[in-house]
Amino acid sequence: MPFPYLITDLRKSPSTSFAIRRRITLLLGFVLLCGCATSAMAQTRHITPFTGTWKLNPAKSVFNPGPPFRSFTLTFTPDGTRHLDLVHADGQPFKAALPWSDGHEVSVQTAQGTSTLKATSKIQGREFRDTWKDNGRIIEKVHGVLSPNGKTLTITVDGTDNQGHTYINRLYFDKQ
Repeated sequence: MPFPYLITDLRKSPSTSFAIRRRITLLLGFVLLCGCATSAMAQTRHITPFTGTWKLNPAKSVFNPGPPFRSFTLTFTPDGTRHLDLVHADGQPFKAALPWSDGHEVSVQTAQGTSTLKATSKIQGREFRDTWKDNGRIIEKVHGVLSPNGKTLTITVDGTDNQGHTYINRLYFDKQ
């Protein structure tokens, strides 16, 4: 019966009891600190199968009604931010950053600095779904699917342009 003796010994020796309580307190503090650090890292790291840089493959992509983009690079960073760097057919550049959303509406930062764009994005496994809004009006619904080998990203974009015309683009990106 070692357990009752331990209790008896602790009661007899206050310094031993204090030392054990101190060790337990330090151990619990260390465990709590590790848990907080792990939680903080998990909240700032959003590595997904999409993480990396993707370049548009215009030969495979379909623009309806068109015309196609001159270039389009899409980058998913480890902190979860998605960077869009594209040049429209008319030569107008568009740069934007979509912070990690996880299903919540977030503001989209553009290179111009003044944007009324908002987006909601949800990544689940090898797929993502976005809804983009401008001044509260839905302008695009986006669905991205990663190929089984992880080298091709197919994105379907259903949208409405500034003049109210609808478009459906099927974009193919190659991992860089």
